[in-house]
Amino acid sequence: MKVLFIHTYYIQRGGEDAVFEEELRMLTAAGWETQCLLFNNRRYAALKFLFFFFNPLSFWKTCRAIRRFRPDILHVHNWFFSASPAVFLAARWMGVPVVHTIHNFRILCPSSFLFVRNELFTDCMSRIFPLRAISRKIYRGSAFSTAWLLAGTRLHYFLRTWQKIDLLICLTDPARQMLCQSLLKIAPHRIAIKPNFFSAEGLRVSAADRFDPRSGFLFVGRLSPEKGIHLLLDSFRNSPFTLRIIGDGPLRAEVEACAAEYSNIHYLGHQDKQQIIGHLHAAEALIFTTIGFEQFGLVIIEAFFCGTPVIGPDTGSPAELIIEGYNGLHFKTGSAPDLRRKIRQWNALPPSIRQTWSLNAADTYRSYYTPETNFRLLSNIYKKVLHENNANLQLSHQRREIPGLH
Repeated sequence: MKVLFIHTYYIQRGGEDAVFEEELRMLTAAGWETQCLLFNNRRYAALKFLFFFFNPLSFWKTCRAIRRFRPDILHVHNWFFSASPAVFLAARWMGVPVVHTIHNFRILCPSSFLFVRNELFTDCMSRIFPLRAISRKIYRGSAFSTAWLLAGTRLHYFLRTWQKIDLLICLTDPARQMLCQSLLKIAPHRIAIKPNFFSAEGLRVSAADRFDPRSGFLFVGRLSPEKGIHLLLDSFRNSPFTLRIIGDGPLRAEVEACAAEYSNIHYLGHQDKQQIIGHLHAAEALIFTTIGFEQFGLVIIEAFFCGTPVIGPDTGSPAELIIEGYNGLHFKTGSAPDLRRKIRQWNALPPSIRQTWSLNAADTYRSYYTPETNFRLLSNIYKKVLHENNANLQLSHQRREIPGLH
C-alpha cells in the first residue's frame, strides 16, 4: 500500500510532530511505500496565516505529489496553517481518499484545546459563528486573528470540506463523542478511534531501571496555562510530598520562582526522551493536570510503559486512559483541593497495592499502546477506507451504465 503523509510543523515542536514521525517510521519499517509532503509555519508565517483558509501553493504541491507518487491513500496529520484545508480539496480533485487524524479541534475552534482564560470554552463546537469567541480573543489574544480563523473554518464548514473527509481518526472516545455532537454532526461510523502509541526503539531501557526505588511525584509537559501549571504548583506548595517538574514554556519563570521558594518542588528544565523515561521509572506516580480538553496525553502512556501509575483529571482523554483504582487515580478537573486529597490517598496506599497498580500500568501499555497494536489498527483503518472508496466507485460506475437513469 502507498501512503502519502501530509504534516505541518509548528514553530515550536510538539506532540503532534512526534506522533506523525512515529507513525511514518512504523509503516516504513513494515515495508509500506510512504512519502511525505511537509510544510512549516516558520518562514513567512504572517503571509501563510492570511492564506490559511486556502493556500494555492499547498494545493499545487499536493496535486503534484499525488501525480508523482500515485498514493492509494492520503493521511493528513496537521494542516494548520501553512498546508491549509487546500490539501483536502486537492485530494478530492485528484480522486484520492483521505484520512485525517484529529489531534485537536482546530477545524472548529481557534483555541484548538477548547481552553480560554483558565476554563473550558466550547462555544465554537456548537455555534456556527460564536461572537463570544471573538470578544474574548481566544486565539493569541487577538480579536482579528480569532475572527479570521472562525471565518475560514466556517467557510469550509459550508463548503463541507470537513464533512467530506473519508475518515476521521480520534485518539479517544471522548474526542469522538465531542466531534459527533458538534455542529459538523459527523456520523459515528465515519470516525475511527486509534490511540497514539509509544515506541522505546532507540532508548536504553535496562532491567535495573524498572526496580530502582521510587520516590516523589513527577510532572512532564509544556509549562502553559492549559496544562494546569498553576493548579500543579498550588497543590504542592507547603506540601510534605516531593514534586519534580520537567518541561518548558511561557510559565517557566513562575515554576522556577516556586521551586526556589519551596524545597519540595524541583524544576529540572527541558529533558530529552531518554532522561524523561529515566525519571518516569524513578517516580512514584505521574501528575497530569491538564485543564483544557486534552486529546490524548502521550506522557500518560510513556508512564504506563515505565510501570508508573498516573493521577489525572476526570475529563478528556485522562478519564479514559486512567482506570481509577487500577493504574491510577482521578481528581476533579481544575480542583487543587481534590488533587491534594488524591495525592494523600496515594501516599496512604500499602506498598503491595502500589506495586500492583504499577504492574497494571505496564500491562495497560502492553495491551493497548504498543507499535504492534497500533500498526494493526492503522492498517485496518486504511483498508476500510479503500474498501468503501472502491465500493462507491463501482456503484457510481454501475449507475452511469443504467439506461434512462439520468
